[in-house]
Amino acid sequence: RNGSITADIYNEKKELIGTYILAPNDIIILVAGGHGFTFMEDSWLFEVKQGPYAGSTEKDKVHF
Repeated sequence: RNGSITADIYNEKKELIGTYILAPNDIIILVAGGHGFTFMEDSWLFEVKQGPYAGSTEKDKVHF
């Protein structure tokens, strides 16, 4: 919606495959692998996630 966000995209082997700068009104669809976001300035982000949700961050996420 506004601001600037950097998106790091990783493959299933946790290898960085690309870094992209998202500007207002950009869309990113994450299908497989991993991702990380860095907010480069005050930003407004709208996120939609597909379930199921395992009930806690420890069970639902893999941090690397």
